[in-house]
Amino acid sequence: MADLLPLTPHVAALSIMNATRSNIYVVRDDEGGVTLVDPGPVGTGPFILALDRRGEVRLRRVVLTHAHPAHAGALARVVRGTGVPAFVAAEDAPYLDGRADPLLPRGRRGQLIAALGKVIELCPPVYKLEALAPGQTVGALTPIAVPGHTPGHMCLLHREDKVLLSGDAVLHDGEKLHLSPDQMSEDPARARAALGALRGLDIDHLLPGHGPPLIGGAGPKLERFLAEVA
Repeated sequence: MADLLPLTPHVAALSIMNATRSNIYVVRDDEGGVTLVDPGPVGTGPFILALDRRGEVRLRRVVLTHAHPAHAGALARVVRGTGVPAFVAAEDAPYLDGRADPLLPRGRRGQLIAALGKVIELCPPVYKLEALAPGQTVGALTPIAVPGHTPGHMCLLHREDKVLLSGDAVLHDGEKLHLSPDQMSEDPARARAALGALRGLDIDHLLPGHGPPLIGGAGPKLERFLAEVA
């Protein structure tokens, strides 16, 4: 089952149980169409397609914050089932369109995921991807380049609702903000340095790729966090 949990006037969380505990979001535009952000790992696709077929969401596009299978594994199933375009940063596209093997974390976690990849296809390829470029609005979302967790990681800003969809660049554990563990990132030092792009944003809410949403008061909390990790 999948449930839509409204968070702000235009943004909702799509509640689907998944093995990686990845957050999936939908962003409605004023005409009633929907941008799906990070469809999640392999296995969530049928639930998303069922919502689309029932008319509970009307997908217009899929936007990825980054190419890890935990967030992009269901992309091919959703795109094939709906025909909508998919957007990802050019630096992450090779890991999704078949030019490179799926992008996995480093260390023991990556080894375990790689072993799983011998049994199931972690990230079935999507052969036509649209480029997601910093500052070029897609739907109601403005991408902000925060590379390091993956080569092309993007955060997504919804200006009207004052929402930052932070992907895995900034996570939330219910009490405090934190970075992804170093072994989960391609280049931890670059990921930390790139956070400067998030300074001074006019936001009230932060919606991470993992962990509970931070609803209300996110702007000052993010600024304090950025000052601590700089």
